[in-house]
Amino acid sequence: MYNCEIYSVQKNAIDTEAFNEKIDVIAQQLYARDIRVMFNTDIAPDAKVFSRVLSASQQSEQSPDYHIFVNALDTTNPSSFKSLFYNFIKASEDKIIPDKEHKDMKAKIKICSLGDLGNGYMGYCFQIYNSYYVVLPLASLTENEISYLIDKSIDIATRIFNSNNEDYPDGLIFVENTQKKKKKESFFKSFIPQKDDPKNIKIRKWIVIVALIAFLVAAGYLINDLIIQPYLNSQINSEIHDLAYNTTDDNDDSPAPSTQNWEALKKINKEIVGWITIDKTKIDYPVLEHKGDNATSQYYLNHTYKKSYSTYGSVFVDYRCTDSVNSKNVILHGHNMQDGSMFKGLTGYGDLEGDLEFYKKHPVIKFNTPESDNIYKIISVFKTNTLYAHGEFFNYMQAEFLSDAEFMNFVYNCRVRSLINCPVMVNEQDQLLTLSTCSYEYSNFRTVVVARKLREGEKADVDVEIATLNKKPVFPDVYYQSRGGERPQVLTFKKANSKGLVTWYDGEGQLEGSETLTATVAANPTEPPTEKKDKKKKQSETQAVITYYEVKFVNWDGSEYYTASVKEGDSVELPGGTPGLPVDEYYDYTFTGWQTDGLDLNSVKYSMTIYPDFEATLK
Repeated sequence: MYNCEIYSVQKNAIDTEAFNEKIDVIAQQLYARDIRVMFNTDIAPDAKVFSRVLSASQQSEQSPDYHIFVNALDTTNPSSFKSLFYNFIKASEDKIIPDKEHKDMKAKIKICSLGDLGNGYMGYCFQIYNSYYVVLPLASLTENEISYLIDKSIDIATRIFNSNNEDYPDGLIFVENTQKKKKKESFFKSFIPQKDDPKNIKIRKWIVIVALIAFLVAAGYLINDLIIQPYLNSQINSEIHDLAYNTTDDNDDSPAPSTQNWEALKKINKEIVGWITIDKTKIDYPVLEHKGDNATSQYYLNHTYKKSYSTYGSVFVDYRCTDSVNSKNVILHGHNMQDGSMFKGLTGYGDLEGDLEFYKKHPVIKFNTPESDNIYKIISVFKTNTLYAHGEFFNYMQAEFLSDAEFMNFVYNCRVRSLINCPVMVNEQDQLLTLSTCSYEYSNFRTVVVARKLREGEKADVDVEIATLNKKPVFPDVYYQSRGGERPQVLTFKKANSKGLVTWYDGEGQLEGSETLTATVAANPTEPPTEKKDKKKKQSETQAVITYYEVKFVNWDGSEYYTASVKEGDSVELPGGTPGLPVDEYYDYTFTGWQTDGLDLNSVKYSMTIYPDFEATLK
C-alpha cells in the first residue's frame, strides 16, 4: 500500500470546488489501486511555492510515495508544466550524486507524458527514487469529470513507472557532463563583490551572501531547537526532580509521608498542584495550574515551573477543571516533544492501532497531590480530531457533569473510542484523570489517555493479560474517508447497557439525570462554566441545555475570516468586507458572495462552515 498526498492547485474556484466535492470518491478509487490518501493540500500555482513545498516533503521522514497535482496545467504544450516544476526538477537533479558507474556523468530526471487527457491537454509524470509525481491539467479544460481524470491518469502513470524500471532505474537518465571546470578563484574574489565585476555577477554574489546569512540564522534556530532547548529543559527538570524526591530530613530517619516534597515544591512555585508519573517512561513531571487561564490563554503551555518562557512548557491542569485536582475529570495537557520528553510517552500506547505490549507494561498512572498519593488505572486510549473538517468530534475536555447519567455516558464514549479494551471496571462514583497531547496521524489530532482513580481498599494491580485490542474503535470521520470502512454506531450508555454491550460497568444502574453530554452539544466548548456545579443538588431529567453553534466564514484557502458563536435557533448575519482572494499569474478574482444555498441562517441548528464564491477572469 502506497501513501499519497494530493495537491489541489488553486487556479480557479470552479475546478477547486469540483475537486473538493469528489475527494471522498477519489480517495476510494486510489485506495482500490493500493494508494492511500494521507494528505489533501491546497497549493498556490506558483513555482516558488511548489519548490518550497516539494523540497520540504523530500526531506521529511513522513514523505508520501505519490504526489498527485490536480488542476495544475492550463496549456496544450509543456509550458505550464515547465513554469511550475522546472526549478524543483533542476534543484533535485543538482542534488543527485552519481554512483561509481556514472561518476563522470550528470543525472537527469526522466519526464514522461501521460498523453492527451482531453481536448489536447496533456498530463505528465516523473520519478525521483521512491517518490512518484503525477501532474494533471485543469479538469474543466479536458471536459472530463475530475474523479475519472485522476483514475485514468494514475492508471497510465503506473504503467509508465513499471515499464521504466529497467531502462530508467529510479526515474533517472545519466548524460555526459559537458560543464567546463572554471578557473579557481580565491575565496574572497569568489564570494565578495569586486569593483570590476559585471552587474549580474555582483547581484549573484550579494544573493549568496544574503543566503549565507539566512542559513546561519536558520542553523542557529535549528541548533537552539534541537540541542540548546532540549538541554535546558533536561536541566530544569533534573533540578525539580532532585528537589521533589528529597523527601526526608537529614536529621530525621522517619519515612516521608508522601513521594514528593511538597513543602519544597510550593516554595519554588505555589501553582505546582500535583506530580504525574508513568513508571519506566519519561513522564515524571510537576503539574501546574494557573488561575488566570481561559480559552485563549494557557500560561503553562509555554512556561516552565520557574515561569520562564519555553517551547516545552509544562504539564498543566485544563482551565475547565473548576475544582482543580478534585474535579470529577481532571484534565492535564502536555506537549508531544520530538526528544521524547513531556507527554511524548503517551504515543507509545499506539497510533491508529493500539500497542498492547506497551499498555501491559504501563497500565496505571500515578498522580500525586499535596493531599495524597494516588494511582489511576487506564480505561481508554483514543485518537480524536480538533478540526471541523475532519468531522463531528467528541469533546473529551469536560471536567464536571450535571448528572450521574451524563458522567457514565461520557465514560461510554471514551471506551467505544479506545484502541485497547482495558480490563478495568468503572461506575458513577469514580473520578477520572485525562491526559492529552498532540498527535500526527492526521492534522491537529490528539492522543488521549483516560484513567480512573484507584478505589478505597482496591489493589493497584491490573490483569493486563486479559486486555485485548479493540477491533472496531470509533474514529473521527476523516479516518473512514481516507481508509474506507463504516463508522461503528455510537449509542448512549443506557442503551448500550440495556443491550448487554457494556461489560465494564459495576455500578448500581439507577442513574439519575440526562445523558446529554453538555460540553459536546455546544459547538464552541472552550468557554468555562459560568458557575460551579452544586454536587449535592439533584439535576432534573428535563433540565434545559443552552446550545451554541459555531458558524465559521473562511477565506479561499480555508483559513478563518470570521467566526460567530450562535445560540440555537438564533440568526446569524453575513460578515462585511471581502475575504482573502486567490492570487496567481493567470487570473484575477472577484468576490461575489457567500455560498449559503441550502443553509438556514435565520434559525441556526447546527455548526457550519461557509465558503466564499469568486468570479475568475483571465489577466
